[in-house]
Amino acid sequence: MFNLLISHDPDSWTSSPFELDRSRVAIEYTADEISERYKFLDDKAIEELKSFPSLFVVENEAVESRVGYITNVRLRQSTVVFDFELDTILPSLPIGSIEALRIDFDLGRWELSRTHWAIKDEPLFDILVRKGYFTPQQVEASQALKDRAAAQPPIIPTAPGEFNASQVFIVHGHDEITKLEMKDFVAGLGLEPIILHMQASSSRTIIEKIEYYSNVGFGIVLYTPCDIGAKAGQPNGRYRARQNVVFEHGFLIGKLGRPRVAALVKGDVETPNDISGMVYISMDEQGAWKQELAKDLRAAGYQV
Repeated sequence: MFNLLISHDPDSWTSSPFELDRSRVAIEYTADEISERYKFLDDKAIEELKSFPSLFVVENEAVESRVGYITNVRLRQSTVVFDFELDTILPSLPIGSIEALRIDFDLGRWELSRTHWAIKDEPLFDILVRKGYFTPQQVEASQALKDRAAAQPPIIPTAPGEFNASQVFIVHGHDEITKLEMKDFVAGLGLEPIILHMQASSSRTIIEKIEYYSNVGFGIVLYTPCDIGAKAGQPNGRYRARQNVVFEHGFLIGKLGRPRVAALVKGDVETPNDISGMVYISMDEQGAWKQELAKDLRAAGYQV
């Protein structure tokens, strides 16, 4: 997920703040389910928007584009004023690069000619690395700098054989809306959601990061249709979860035990055969999965 901010003035992104009409924020060129979550700009929405990377563009790419973050949002009667910071590690994106990434970024036909603030459900950094605009090392250095300012949730001490029943570890792929919905659900139960990418790295490797933040009594794994896979030689594939999701699912089973891990499936997603005997909970539109998940949490000793 990322914020896309487009202005008509070539000097807009040289200094903060910037002001937009409220009708142009989180509505235009934004998917309906995303717009419904953010268009009212309540406190929770603002905090989430500040956590997303932002792409700062001038209409029709009159100047090079930049990546940064929203740092503050103030609501006025008919406008939105926000402060921002440009990333000093990541290079500028050359003129024409945003147009070249139109399909990747899900840009509307005339979107680059319209001043607005859209929210895109696409992995900004993954795309820019894959297309060669950033290197993995640049993104890693940028994230490390941002992480140093982030607070780490405390690890709750537990005796051997006992489990911490106040935090829940959430494993996810690229479906940001589903991830945020699960975060809200867990928080609504009075528990603290631990989401891997939202926690500071503190110079840890990925596996060390998982080990550190999975010191909890329960893990939730989200199988969402992020990838497509098939056997070699087969023309058609099926939707699959990201590889990191499958890996972290197995890791959590090994660390916590199978009864303390719940796998939730959204849509028609292929699940791994190697993790047999697992019960997968369907994320139905009616929300019955919430009752199933709460029941599993109670069985694991959580007071919900």
